[in-house]
Amino acid sequence: MDAKFRPGVFGMRRLEVMETKDAEAVHLRSIQLLEQMGIKVVSDEGRRLLKEAGAEVDEKTRVCRIPGSLVEESMKRCKRNFTMAARNPKYDFVLDGEHCYACTDGVGLATIDLDTGERRPSTLKDVADSAKIVDDLPMMHMYNPLVTPLDVPKHAHTVHEYLTALENCEKHYTTGSTYQREEAVFEIEMARAVVGGEKELRRRPIISSLTCTTSPMVLGMTTDAAIEFSRAGCPPLLMAMPLIGATAPMTVAGAVVLGNAQVIALATVLQLAAPGSPLCYSSEPMAMDVQSGLFEGLFPAADMVRAAHVQMAKRYGIPIFIGGWGTCSKAPDVQAGYEKAFSAFIAYLSGADMTSGPGLLENWTVLSFEQLLIDHEMFTMMADMLKGFSVDDDTVPLDVIREVGHEGHYMGKKHTLDHFREMWQPVVTDGRTYAEWKAGGSKSAVDHAREKAKEILRTHSAGPLAEDLRKDLKALVAEAEGAIPHK
Repeated sequence: MDAKFRPGVFGMRRLEVMETKDAEAVHLRSIQLLEQMGIKVVSDEGRRLLKEAGAEVDEKTRVCRIPGSLVEESMKRCKRNFTMAARNPKYDFVLDGEHCYACTDGVGLATIDLDTGERRPSTLKDVADSAKIVDDLPMMHMYNPLVTPLDVPKHAHTVHEYLTALENCEKHYTTGSTYQREEAVFEIEMARAVVGGEKELRRRPIISSLTCTTSPMVLGMTTDAAIEFSRAGCPPLLMAMPLIGATAPMTVAGAVVLGNAQVIALATVLQLAAPGSPLCYSSEPMAMDVQSGLFEGLFPAADMVRAAHVQMAKRYGIPIFIGGWGTCSKAPDVQAGYEKAFSAFIAYLSGADMTSGPGLLENWTVLSFEQLLIDHEMFTMMADMLKGFSVDDDTVPLDVIREVGHEGHYMGKKHTLDHFREMWQPVVTDGRTYAEWKAGGSKSAVDHAREKAKEILRTHSAGPLAEDLRKDLKALVAEAEGAIPHK
């Protein structure tokens, strides 16, 4: 494995917000909702699959009442551990329940310009630049376009994003805004062109899809796209997005049950479409600010729902991808720091397999390149702490301690030099004295992050695509522009 690319957090200490009996109650109440109330399924194919499997389907209302036995059988079929493959195999990583990996999040519409510091509409160049930075950062493990480019055809923006990401990043790719089946078909075809065909993509899925359910109790138009990804062997990430107090009950428990019911209902549809295919549980709740009526992704109630959904994913034995790194701050400032650090640490402590959100501000809607570097710095600090430590003859060198004695020091000792590079090293954090900091221009962490981002963009480049492959991918994008419906 390349020395620059490091795996996720090791040895996670689990934070559990529910007792085992409460997690079981969440499951049983979710089943009760699906059996008695049912869930609205917009997808014709989804309803067909459910009906053939024994669900009660009302074609007029599109509400499907799903037997609990069918749900439980489907959850048992889900693939457990699997690899999130990358364009460059050295960046592959395995979802094994023992590591936590970081991913960017997507669909922001604005970017804070790296040169002017002003907000502006997002462009395809922002996708390219953010992909290049993620490719360079050793503890960023997969890329989801942080913004939607507004300078390409709206109906086909996802295929433009994928091509741009392939050109600038060799890591695993997650598409965060693929809503239509036709988009999924072209993205899958592009991935097949990269890896060498349908069979090879099934063996090494280099693309996954973030598929949102709709609260309360709807599987929307994204279901058809998720079915295409499942049948191709590429894992959909099944995201519940309950708004506590609006599209979900005003209680944490109510939001947990509602979101869980939606996720396991969609998992049932996908396992009927492609039995044994890989998929991930996913959660991105938001809580109401009772003073303003606005919704925020970082409030404690939302973090509790995330942590509870991690427990539910562990109960079902499947990986989970959750949004973290939440902030409603409008700039990379102190507020963004403490909000993001808290929400991210909750994600990792709860045992999430993957979490997302680095680089985004104002509830995941605005890209800041500086914040992307700062968030990566925070993740490396969390990873360093959560990996834990061993106690043995090497880590507790009694002979060296005796040699140093009561008033000596360990600088220059071989043991110190042997372990020197194991210590966490900052990239944007300034640990100098006040005098040195003042002499160096009194730069803030944001200043250091801006300089580092510009350095990466100036010096780093991903491994290039073969020219013939690049031409084929461009041809697929051009074809997609004419084939994907304008909705």
